[in-house]
Amino acid sequence: MKTLLLALACALPSFASDAADRLSFKGVELGSPLARVASDPRHDCRAVNTPIGDTICSLRPREVETIAGAPVASLFYYYDSGVLTGIQITLAAKDFQRVVDALGGKYGPGKLSVEKVKNLNGKEFEDRTYHWQRPDGSVRAQRYAGRVDKSMIRYSDDQAVRRVQARRTAAKDPRKDL
Repeated sequence: MKTLLLALACALPSFASDAADRLSFKGVELGSPLARVASDPRHDCRAVNTPIGDTICSLRPREVETIAGAPVASLFYYYDSGVLTGIQITLAAKDFQRVVDALGGKYGPGKLSVEKVKNLNGKEFEDRTYHWQRPDGSVRAQRYAGRVDKSMIRYSDDQAVRRVQARRTAAKDPRKDL
């Protein structure tokens, strides 16, 4: 009996670290079922054909969400075959560092890459992208996402993305695409 208890006690920290390593937003983990978000009346779900899924759920108009206390401009959950493969969050660029600091507190220090980007007027900006890798996927926080006033956070189940892309590539038969 003591051996069993000792084995369980040793295993508990492992389970706890596995849960801490799982990527999630507001308790919605990558790999979770569609029903987790679809049953929430704050979200609207619809069938789509994207590179990473067949269903997208988004926050309904006039619904409010935050990340690290910053208002979320848009929130999308991507599903493939009823399983969550990605989360995309858009927020104001002015809130980017606060969100990155919170993500760093949750997932540890992210890998930083820096590049220069220009707006339409030719003004140069320093774009910062942070990346956290976990066994079940990755999180990417990009300071400027298409515009210098918007930032984006993406949670991705990297293996699921590769599976969906491979399945779709295999399904395309060039002889039938005439």
